[in-house]
Amino acid sequence: MRLFSRFTLCVSAGCLLLNVGLAAASAEPNIPFDNTPEALLTLPDDILLESPSDQMPESDLLPPADCTCETHHLEKEEDLDYTRVFREGTTNLTSAHTFDPDSLYLLFSHNFFGSSFPRGSNPAFYAHYVPLPNLQLDVIAALRQSPLELELGLKYQLLNEYEGDLFSLAPRIAYNNRGHILGFELSASRFVIEDLWQLGWDYRFLSNAREDGFDRMIHAFGFNTIVRVWKHWHLFADLSLPLDGDLLQRRGLIWHAGIKKRIPHTPHILTLYAGNTQEGTLTGRTISPGANLADVFRVGFVFSIEIPALTTLPSRLF
Repeated sequence: MRLFSRFTLCVSAGCLLLNVGLAAASAEPNIPFDNTPEALLTLPDDILLESPSDQMPESDLLPPADCTCETHHLEKEEDLDYTRVFREGTTNLTSAHTFDPDSLYLLFSHNFFGSSFPRGSNPAFYAHYVPLPNLQLDVIAALRQSPLELELGLKYQLLNEYEGDLFSLAPRIAYNNRGHILGFELSASRFVIEDLWQLGWDYRFLSNAREDGFDRMIHAFGFNTIVRVWKHWHLFADLSLPLDGDLLQRRGLIWHAGIKKRIPHTPHILTLYAGNTQEGTLTGRTISPGANLADVFRVGFVFSIEIPALTTLPSRLF
């Protein structure tokens, strides 16, 4: 904890120094101005033009009415890409979509127990990379157990509604080191109204749930819905239903609902939610930690970023 506090302090100090440095670099130098007639005659023309009497009329600085160039109209254009939230999906269901080839998709999530908010958090980190069209590699790291819970996954999109198929379909296989679980999922989704209302469904299989007190194979179904209510604002809800009477009686359903907001002209999506969901591993989104909602109710967020053309990133940066 002391090391984490020092690290946080260092990061905060570094950010403060960076902001101060950027502000200093962008600030105008404080040079005394001599406004005597002799000094004014020696000023360059571009400085003389900045005097109030020589400024151009404001109407001359406006773009022509028929101008369509990107420079003048960039800020006026609305971001009309409404597909990303639907392709990202919700936490309790694996999306039936993959991302663009050579793109890296990173997510960070935090969920907090409602009874002890803001303590008792369970952070998780997700990384999705698409080396080939329709093929996606997944890595999930969660702090549900010590030292770390890891899940590796491989997903392939068989059908794509955006390319004319009746619905989107993607199988996924995964391995989780918490109990050495092998898992399989089959996800599907279809738009009721394109880019406005999407319904999703999945089937999942876990080789065992020994770490959660169920030393046997587990089957479950999942369902979700995402509705775009205005521009890049979305409402969503999902649930996971184990096909095991004993598990269902002792633990109940996994569910959560909330808001997803894509930030226009950026690669970011922010999700705010409430429910009894855990991190997005196979067992975490299949088996609830308990049946008493008061004990397991949580609130949390997910923040994501998409990095396109990952292999060209070094050349773009340096």
